[in-house]
Amino acid sequence: MDDWHVKILGTANIAQLMVRYCVPTMLATSIQACYNIVDRIFVGRVCGEDALAAVTVCFSPQLLFLAISMMIGQGSAALLSIKLGQKDYDGASRVFSQAALLFVLFYIGALCILMPFMREILEFFGATPKIVDDAQAYYTIIVFGLIFEKISFGINNLIRAEGRPAYAMSTMFVGALSNIILDYVFMCVFDMGVRGAAYATVAAQALGSVWVMLFYAGGRSCLTFRLSDVKFHRDIIGAVCSAGSPSLIMQLLAGLGVSLYVKQACEFGSESTIAIVGVDFASTTIMFMPVVGLSMGVQPIIGYNWGARNPERVVKTFYYALAAATAFCTLAFVLAQLYAEVIFMLFFGETSSLITEGARIMRILVCCTPFIGANIVASGFFQSTKRPAYSVAVTFIRQALFLIPLLYLLPIYFGLDGLWASFPLSDFMAFLVTLVFILLKITPARVEADIRSLKT
Repeated sequence: MDDWHVKILGTANIAQLMVRYCVPTMLATSIQACYNIVDRIFVGRVCGEDALAAVTVCFSPQLLFLAISMMIGQGSAALLSIKLGQKDYDGASRVFSQAALLFVLFYIGALCILMPFMREILEFFGATPKIVDDAQAYYTIIVFGLIFEKISFGINNLIRAEGRPAYAMSTMFVGALSNIILDYVFMCVFDMGVRGAAYATVAAQALGSVWVMLFYAGGRSCLTFRLSDVKFHRDIIGAVCSAGSPSLIMQLLAGLGVSLYVKQACEFGSESTIAIVGVDFASTTIMFMPVVGLSMGVQPIIGYNWGARNPERVVKTFYYALAAATAFCTLAFVLAQLYAEVIFMLFFGETSSLITEGARIMRILVCCTPFIGANIVASGFFQSTKRPAYSVAVTFIRQALFLIPLLYLLPIYFGLDGLWASFPLSDFMAFLVTLVFILLKITPARVEADIRSLKT
């Protein structure tokens, strides 16, 4: 059993640990975002604006099913980190086995729900008669390949949790690089249209899955997979779902928000408006996914030291992460303001009529990006310390209390400009609420008291 990578979570310098964990994880989440971004670039340039709108519509149901996947993956990772901090290696191995079982069951359930009602689901999420056929062709292939996403992205969380962030990053790199190559082959060489983009994504995820399985088959893991654990352990499943519930709720609300966003864009605009929304989704995702990666990267450090009853390291890790997240979000804001036109040219080419309007919209959307980091890192902190109620509250407030109502109400009075303004307004209001949570719940004295109250 190779547990050196685990033990250093409680002894190594915090800043050095964050570099070791967060840099690979930030790269990994950015690479993960490239799956959708590369598809959209190829679809927009090779197949046109309507095809890009079709792929954009598929993003809403993808987010809703990603919610369950993230609940399993991040919930298992949070529980695994705490078990390792408690030196409970048998318990950690049982968590791993339960995660694998839950991913397989989820894949089967997703197929049963999606396949019979594919067209109706896509129409509900905003697919117009002009684009629904392309959307159905694309998403049908994606759904059949979901099992590879669950392995290459879901199980990959557990590799990171046991102290191997570099290997977890390499999994995402393998998938992203192969996705870029296969997009070109299927769409430009074989002229397969949106189906080619879908096949490229699934094939790339399959290669990433092989990379994940090589980690466990090669004896690199400190965990043991036992067939006797491949059955329902209610206590573990309950703990996984509880720890992962913030991710579930965050992604469910994000999916609902994206769905409403697309439907409002369709109602107050056209297929071209949906295409612009698709570029904005891709671009803003690459802006905040590194911060999500930063939050994921510090979770093993926080979770391990929480389990090991070391409050000083817990608090220091959080505030380092908060500062880094805010700095990165500020940099993303500056780059988006400076290069908005260039971003749209990547998707549509230099002669598209959508570039000027798309760039104007992007600059509105990212106005409050510097404030997003606090919300993401605070939610991740509460999740990694098995206090899902606080994590859910931080997430719920931004999405359900602010964003979704604004997406519905502002376009009624201000048209599409009201739709674009919904995002920065909700980001800023959520930041103010998150700041209250931080001041009340993540001070050194409060964290020390919470850790002392833990059961042995």
